[in-house]
Order: sequence, then C-alpha cells, then structure tokens
Amino acid sequence: MILGPAGTLLVTEFSTQPNSGRISIVSSAGVRRTLIDGLPSGVGANGPDGPTGLVLDDNNTLYVAIGEGDQLQNGTAMGTAVPNTAGPASPILATILQFNFATTVDKIATGFALKAADHTSLSDGLPVTLDNGAGDKATAVMLSEFRYRPDPVAVYRNSHPYSLAKFPGDANHLYLADAGLNAVVQVDLPSGRSRKFTAFPNQPNHGPIGPPVSEAVPTSIRVYGGRFLVTLLTGFPFATGNSKIMSVDPVSGSATVFLDGLTSTIDVATRARFFGGVDVYVLEYSSDILTETPGRLRLLGSGGASVVADALPGPSSMALDAGAGKIYITTKGDGSILQVDVK
Repeated sequence: MILGPAGTLLVTEFSTQPNSGRISIVSSAGVRRTLIDGLPSGVGANGPDGPTGLVLDDNNTLYVAIGEGDQLQNGTAMGTAVPNTAGPASPILATILQFNFATTVDKIATGFALKAADHTSLSDGLPVTLDNGAGDKATAVMLSEFRYRPDPVAVYRNSHPYSLAKFPGDANHLYLADAGLNAVVQVDLPSGRSRKFTAFPNQPNHGPIGPPVSEAVPTSIRVYGGRFLVTLLTGFPFATGNSKIMSVDPVSGSATVFLDGLTSTIDVATRARFFGGVDVYVLEYSSDILTETPGRLRLLGSGGASVVADALPGPSSMALDAGAGKIYITTKGDGSILQVDVK
C-alpha cells in the first residue's frame, strides 16, 4: 500500500483464485474502487501470491511488482521447491509491470482489466492498450522479469519481488526488495535490465531453536534521507530479536545496520519531528510466527520505544500520511485497512 494523489491510497490485493490480482484506489473516506483487475497471482510453494510493491510516478505512471505466484511447488524433501508441474497461472509472474495512464489515477472512476491474452502479449514483450469503456486509456508493458534459479539446498531458489522504491532525483532506476533472492535489485528504467545491487547474507539466529543462521528475507524498501531503509523479516525460526532494519547506500549498495533486535519486521516508516529528531515506526508481522501471535506497530523515537497498535492480524504494509498524522496498515488476516492516529 502507498499514498496516492488527493488523499487516496493505492493497494495491491490477491486471493487464492488464479490471476485474482487487483489494484484498488481507496478514498480518504474508506471507499474502495478498482483501478486494475486481472493481475497475475497463484498459490505456490509459499502460499497465495500476486501483486505486491507499488511506485507511483507523476501520478499517472504506476510500477507494480508481481510476486512469484505458483511458479514453484514444494519438492519431495522439506525445504525444497521445484517447478510447478501443472504450469504457472500466468506467464508474467515474478515481474515488474508498468502502467501509463492518460490521466492521473485519482481521476479514474472505472477500472481496467487484464485478460489472459494480455498476459501472453506482455510476456512476449509487446505493449497492451487498455480501455475501461468509460473514455479512459492506459498502456501496459512488462518492464522486467525475474526467474527462479537452481539452488544446491532448495533445488530451486525463488525470486520473490516484494517491495519497490524510487530514489528522489534518480529518474533512471527502480529498486526492488526481493524476498526470495535476499537482495535489493536495481532496475534500469529505460531498458528494464536489472542487477543485484545489495546482497544480504544469512543472519545470526538468536533463538533457542533452529539453525545458527536464518535467511535475511528483505520485505520493504523505503527512502530515508539520502539512503534506503530495508527491513529484514528473517526466515525460520523467526525468533525474537532476529529481525533488523538495514541502511543501504543508493550509490554503492553497501549496507549497515540501522536498527537491530526486532522481530519479524515487515515495513518501516519515518517522520521528522518539528523540534528535531525522528520517529521510526516499525511494523512487525508477528510477535511469534510459529505460534501465530498477532503483529504490532511500534514507535522507536527519542522518547524511547512504545507499542502504538497491537493485536494486528497479519499486518503486511503501511503508509504514513505525516501531514494528516495518520498511519494506514493493511492486514492480511482479515483483509482490511486500519487507520492509526499518530499526531
């Protein structure tokens, strides 16, 4: 979820149905309408997956990260994955799609829809022209494609496009947090070519059970000052204190620890205070994933640490409207958006 123009929110969604991916516009009053329907999704080795991260550029160009969907299925050995023998639901899973609208997205009252033939055309590298039947036009292209690859442990390593960011002043690149490849990927906008920008090694496991290290699993990438902040959810055993937030240099890609000792962090937002200092809001997916404990929103600031909102059913993303003093949180557990006042 991201902030849109005129007080709106843009939200990615999907269900367990194939190609049920959708982008919705939600008004400041909480009213939802469809912007794009029929986006790729599927249920694979890691559960239901579809459209994830968003970047809106100039209010009429939208970049959409599409997750891995059902490209892979569980292998015969625990912790392994192999290509889906039934074939994936769509040929444009694990991609970044670009949509160019003829008008700003908040002015679009009737949604667009991708058809199965459009998925094939985009996979072939062809542009697709969309018409919503209400006088609005849009063009879609597949900007970049990411593939799973052989892995000595997992058999096949998934690519899981998860979160997108664009750095202010850099018109030529997008940055992707890839939760499968444990990396930040830099995408060249003119060509669509991508390269691994920052690789996150396995992280120490501080918990009483499990292996000595766990995978990094980057889930969110946000701009903070002159750097990126990248949240590391970390993989099994998801122990308390394993998670952290990294600070990444947008020029060199070098990463240092920004905050440590967190738990299952899935998103981060920052707000500068009027008299100096910075509030850091940390969204934790769960206090204990193994026991399915709900998540929480924490504030880490000059006044110390506090819990802003608790008992969140699977929080997956947040958007901070600093001017309005509100944080919006998407929750996968009940498919809702929560509003939290943070004035």
